[in-house]
Amino acid sequence: MKRLVPAILALGAASAAAAAADLPYRKAAPPFVPPPPPPALLFQGLYAGVQGGFLGFADRSRDYLAVNNALLFTSKTGHGGSFQGGAHVGYDWRFGSFVGGLVADVTGARAVNDVYDPLGQYSVRNVLGVSGSLRGRVGVVAFDRLLVYATGGLNVADVRHEYRSVFGLRANKNSVLGSPTVGVGAEYAISDRWSGRIEYRVTGLGTPRETTPVAWGLKTAHQAGSGAITAGVSYRFGN
Repeated sequence: MKRLVPAILALGAASAAAAAADLPYRKAAPPFVPPPPPPALLFQGLYAGVQGGFLGFADRSRDYLAVNNALLFTSKTGHGGSFQGGAHVGYDWRFGSFVGGLVADVTGARAVNDVYDPLGQYSVRNVLGVSGSLRGRVGVVAFDRLLVYATGGLNVADVRHEYRSVFGLRANKNSVLGSPTVGVGAEYAISDRWSGRIEYRVTGLGTPRETTPVAWGLKTAHQAGSGAITAGVSYRFGN
């Protein structure tokens, strides 16, 4: 009997050890490590890049009698557009999720529209060429890498009015127009250096009343504007 009790205890210990060996191994879960913060250069500092897209151009030409410069005589509207492309440079300051900055760009285009005098006296071809702007922009960073922003400032554009009369007279008038421009956009940081953007902007391009060079006794006021949607890429400089 004295020998039987130790034998039973030894057998029970061996059985418990075997059962424990059959249990699945459970490793302790690693501690939670938060993802690293986005690089410090995102939407901060100096950048430069290129952009391109489509430019729509509309012009409403209104004729006034030159004798009093007030009585509206005729009105007509033309629509046109073209591809545009150019380059930009800017600087951003970031304050938490908010971004403020300045951007300048230059763009080349040849947007054309034609308008015709309702009485058949003459036609005008309006041509929008090179333009440039200096703008501010403010925005909010969403999801760490997406900047949604609004922009606005001064646009300077070269606009030419090409007058043609039914009698074969021709005359061109060139204007360098300074006017406001506003828009909205979104920019995504592909990396800490490269980003891509999409932007839509509208610009006023009206001119003062000018003597209609091929139709005696008339002055023409051009109430024009453009709308452009562009896509671009930027490289951000820094340490």
